[in-house]
Amino acid sequence: MHFPWLPLVFILGLLGFTLFVCRTLNASERSLKWNGALIFLFLCFAAMLLDFTLTMIFASAGFNARTPYDSFGSRIAWSERVVTYLIPGAISLFLALRFRRRQRFARALSHDGAPAEREGTLQIQTSPYTRSELTL
Repeated sequence: MHFPWLPLVFILGLLGFTLFVCRTLNASERSLKWNGALIFLFLCFAAMLLDFTLTMIFASAGFNARTPYDSFGSRIAWSERVVTYLIPGAISLFLALRFRRRQRFARALSHDGAPAEREGTLQIQTSPYTRSELTL
């Protein structure tokens, strides 16, 4: 059993790309709406299920002649590939939980009188005594 470094690097690159796209969307909308790590976790889980399904189809096909797909259609080969899905999946689960914590913290700040966005403007409290606000 050899460790699949190249697929792992590729999948981690896809995780980074997904996070980049979702952070860009969040920045453009000025809200924490898109959880890129959770989206990637769903896609990673779907890919693992599809890979398992295709592996079982090729493993149960019972070809008479040797084919190039025999090395991919065994359960041992799938167990090597599942590590490639589990490592980025665990990382994205951790990042998704951190995102949810940041999202809750941002909601709590916006309701407690700290700087919050209202209809596209930013309100800053200028004086704690007069309770005046500056709109930017």
